[in-house]
Amino acid sequence: MKNISELMIDLAYSATLFHSRNLAEEVLELEEQMDTLVYLLNMNMMIAARDSDDAEALVGISEVAAATDKISDAAADAASIVLKEIGVHPIIRESFKLSEEKLARLEVESTSRLIDKKLEELDLAAEMGVDIIAIRRGKKWVINPRSDEKIHEDDIIFVRGASSGIDKLSKLVKGKEKISKKERVEITREFRRIANKLTTLKNTSELMIDLAYSSILFNRQQLAEEVEELEDYVDSLHTEYELLVLSTEFQPKEPKYILGLLRLGVVTEMIADAAQEIAQVVLRGLKPHPILSQVIEEAEETVTRVQVSDGSPLKGKTLREAKIPEETGMWVLVIRRGKRFVRPKPKTVIRSGDFIIASGYAEGEEDLTNLASG
Repeated sequence: MKNISELMIDLAYSATLFHSRNLAEEVLELEEQMDTLVYLLNMNMMIAARDSDDAEALVGISEVAAATDKISDAAADAASIVLKEIGVHPIIRESFKLSEEKLARLEVESTSRLIDKKLEELDLAAEMGVDIIAIRRGKKWVINPRSDEKIHEDDIIFVRGASSGIDKLSKLVKGKEKISKKERVEITREFRRIANKLTTLKNTSELMIDLAYSSILFNRQQLAEEVEELEDYVDSLHTEYELLVLSTEFQPKEPKYILGLLRLGVVTEMIADAAQEIAQVVLRGLKPHPILSQVIEEAEETVTRVQVSDGSPLKGKTLREAKIPEETGMWVLVIRRGKRFVRPKPKTVIRSGDFIIASGYAEGEEDLTNLASG
């Protein structure tokens, strides 16, 4: 459920960014899988609960599962923006350009060195901090491709990851992102403000999910409290965002665009609410069930904690200089320094003894451990 919900969010945002009905339809198909998994999970928990102690232990799993299902619902709502032809304003493209984790659509040209290479050979997550979430091959779609999937000439690949990693991959495929004349828009000051606020909503809601899972994995009250504070921040920011969209002068032919922008804002708040529900497991004093830790550790995207040694090349570098996402495919969520948690900024200097809590592709976990240990 965790893997599918995160894939759904990536596909849904890609569907809105690239106006793809196919990707949006894939999201709805995955939602049906999620509904089946929710049913099976609930049934298995009922079978597993032999007494009141078992039932209490399983409450946390039930709450996390319900929150994960809510994330999938949010993804489906984002996909419906495309499928119901509500309209996706070109400003959304500007918003995604500002996101910490980028999405891109690249076309594999005949001269590309990637042709006939398997994804496992390329190891894009560890090498570039990039993940291929979908491939369009003519009329066929390959969603969440397996490691033995080969890249073909003329494939259109949909990727997400660090900006510099996407730039490197773009050079390898020699792909060109095509923007039609209809998608071009004059970026006024008001549109820029909308893009900035939507970007902040998107980044913050996704950060909250990672922090919430981190609070469970490490059973840390402070991380869960951080999620609570961010949820209040998202509520206020979402109100500001809606007022800004409604007060901005759009063309008379653009009412659907306004609705699309408003609904995307709602999607980010739904994700933030789901993160808060996950964090509540820790805040209520429930001891997270060992199954939850196992789920997070074994998921395609994991959360890990490493300590920076005195001989680490990370020591003394700012996060911008360290380029951890580009080097490992892992994103720094928070730094624990003594008893204090530091929310990372590009200028934050990494010190010896720091504990870095990061999330990202499981393949990059070992690379981050090696960087931190020196």
